Amino acid sequence: MSCSDPRESEIELLKSMFQPGEELIFEDTEGLDSWMAENQRTIGFVLKLREELELTVQLPPGYPSGNSTNPVLPIVTIRLLPSSKPLGVNERLLSSRFNKWLEEVARTGEPVVCSAIEWIQSELATQQRRHEQQKSTDPAIEQLPESADSPHLNAGDAEKSIVCLWIVSHHIRSPIKRRLILEWAAELNLTGCCMPGRPGLVIAEGEAHKADEYWSRLRNLQWKHIQLRDREVIGKEGYRCRRFPDGFEELFLAHQSRFQWLNQRGVSSDQFKLVFGIPGRLPQGAEVHKRHRRAQR
Repeated sequence: MSCSDPRESEIELLKSMFQPGEELIFEDTEGLDSWMAENQRTIGFVLKLREELELTVQLPPGYPSGNSTNPVLPIVTIRLLPSSKPLGVNERLLSSRFNKWLEEVARTGEPVVCSAIEWIQSELATQQRRHEQQKSTDPAIEQLPESADSPHLNAGDAEKSIVCLWIVSHHIRSPIKRRLILEWAAELNLTGCCMPGRPGLVIAEGEAHKADEYWSRLRNLQWKHIQLRDREVIGKEGYRCRRFPDGFEELFLAHQSRFQWLNQRGVSSDQFKLVFGIPGRLPQGAEVHKRHRRAQR
């Protein structure tokens, strides 16, 4: 098949390099062909380079522009998976170096995804070699347990601050973003919920440093608008002080039902107003029922 559009040509090349559905996962496979033909929609996909690393890629309309004076840059986010820990790769350093490289190279207006893959694989190998060299010259590195950051190793971890993040996005619809929201919460041992729709809401509770890492990852994805509306410090008693102790779930609730669900878990009207700008109100029936229960006490 002949591909006259450079974006389509690059995607076809990626399909020949990676297994679609396993290594190359598109946000919307059904609408992909029409989107490429129209060139009016952003095409998003996850690319699993190896067992330890995956990329989240967004190719906006007009990419690649073919014009260095008016380049259209792709959005590429690196995510190291838990299995990458033995490699000793610094994710922040890798991402920082990659973003600097991408911004410079993408300004040529040419397709860059395949070049980005090569750069990341090369940089990953370089960092891995450095880590191996450090291990050979500093035996103390090898003595560190693999799970040194595990919450089960230190009794004092139970005293770490538990925070609750209230994150509001213009909308949450992308299947890839919704999957990452759930996967990262599980990886970082956070509880709470994601409410897709417009606006989208993410509530994440957990140890402060893990919650902050979660927010750092989320805001680095491509959003029309996303904001951390509040960061509550809710206690130091582990799961006992959490409003959402049973895990992290995705909920599809009508807007008028959101506060009722949250209120049942201890969220006040004032807290709801802080996040959404309007006070939370219970349905009329729920208010009557609540007054009736109080009257019986």
